[in-house]
Amino acid sequence: MLVFLTVLFLLAGNSDALQCLTNCSLGKYRFNTPLVADNKECQQRVSASKCSVDVEFAYHSKTYEVTHEHNSNSRDFIYITMQPTLSYDIRYACSENTNCALSYAQNRITTMTSQYYDVYRLHAQLAPLIENSSTSNSIQCYNMKNAIVLCAPGEVCNVDYNPRDHRARARGCKYLSMPVVMVYDSETYTSFDITCNRNLCNGDITLSEVKRILAEHGLTDSSGRRIAAGTREMVSVFLLLVTSIFVLSFYF
Repeated sequence: MLVFLTVLFLLAGNSDALQCLTNCSLGKYRFNTPLVADNKECQQRVSASKCSVDVEFAYHSKTYEVTHEHNSNSRDFIYITMQPTLSYDIRYACSENTNCALSYAQNRITTMTSQYYDVYRLHAQLAPLIENSSTSNSIQCYNMKNAIVLCAPGEVCNVDYNPRDHRARARGCKYLSMPVVMVYDSETYTSFDITCNRNLCNGDITLSEVKRILAEHGLTDSSGRRIAAGTREMVSVFLLLVTSIFVLSFYF
């Protein structure tokens, strides 16, 4: 009975409605500019079960933007183009208290803006694998059966890889204007996506090499994942709850 009441207490602590900041976008701020807690531009609040914040870091311009939201899910999103650009977008959701998302954003901004990513070296390594600036004709790509197919004019090659089960979700031709590498990682969905305009650039060899390069730069782990900070937070809360139940069951 005591264990049951304890679990109810722990769950109830996270179920109260919060007064979350919402519908407010701030920035662009330079990396050396901290996020101010008492910002007069953000005054609207809404009652919600969890508060969330989205922080997008543009490492090519050394700027960041912040958007206060509510009831969104945590996730990480990395976006790399050959211009070159490198954007790292983090959305974090929490339910500890009204200001938990703001506090997280302030701490994460300090961490992420002090992190150095060599955008130009990253571009120099990726470009020979995924970019052909002189191509004007139709190109060949692999399809899901790893057979070679000829794409229609204006199409490029693409592979959408799922790091969770270590296999391609989609592979073939795709309409898109430029080569890009995208990594999306949340509690429920992961994707390591490469779009390229070189012949046969969406095969397993290119995929493995691009994953290796991003891991070398500390953007992902070796499998192509970057676990969202919010996901880690939710997992840690769950583990704490399970541990508490186990300890109480053992002693009582």
